[in-house]
Amino acid sequence: MLTISEYRRMGNRGDLAEVFRSEVGIEFAFLVEDAGFSGPEQTDDGLLFHGVGLDVEVWFLDGHEPVVTTLVAPVSSDGVRARGVWLDELYVVSGCGSAQDVPGSAPTRRAMLKRVHQHAAALRRLMPQLLTAEGSRLIARCLQG
Repeated sequence: MLTISEYRRMGNRGDLAEVFRSEVGIEFAFLVEDAGFSGPEQTDDGLLFHGVGLDVEVWFLDGHEPVVTTLVAPVSSDGVRARGVWLDELYVVSGCGSAQDVPGSAPTRRAMLKRVHQHAAALRRLMPQLLTAEGSRLIARCLQG
């Protein structure tokens, strides 16, 4: 597992997946530095941050139609991760803005980097709600559909 400072030193070197992870490590550092999360932990498609009662996973799915997506998942006190919800859904349900504020489409390197910034900004705006009982209610509303 790389530290936040190691992600910062990586900069824009390497392949697209490395660049993505580096940018996520930098842009989502507020989770570790300000919200008490641990990580990031590298996954097959991105990075995972662990918080008390909440996991945040940011993916870059580089397929036919590349996309950046962020999953927020509640974690029980015994460490069991429940079904998560997508950041754009949480953003809308919370009243923070529209789904267009948290787009996923990332057909180019530049678009991918922009999406990382947009997802980080949206999550930063939501964190005050997510770290309270309101966060559980928002997640439940999203899961109910």
